[in-house]
Amino acid sequence: MKKILPELMLLTALSLHIPVAYSQSMDTDEARHNASQSVANKLDLNVASLAELQTLPGVGVSKAKAIIDYREQVGPFLEVAQLTEVKGIGNKMLSKIQSLVKVN
Repeated sequence: MKKILPELMLLTALSLHIPVAYSQSMDTDEARHNASQSVANKLDLNVASLAELQTLPGVGVSKAKAIIDYREQVGPFLEVAQLTEVKGIGNKMLSKIQSLVKVN
């Protein structure tokens, strides 16, 4: 019995670690997929409609109109940080939506 007990403990330990290692690799693959999918799903500031802009947190009708007015008057956004030049959008608002928008 004394010889079997260490072997059983070893087998138990090995069987417990294999699924954990497998699930971690699945989580990593899934995270990579979600990250690449979220990049593709970002809203392009230069082509987004009024309704699309309003889906951003803290952006209502007036801020969405201000974004569209800005790009019509100044031209296309060259970088996301340029949003702070739009009336009503400051650094705090930019930090909320920066990960959700892109500029092409």
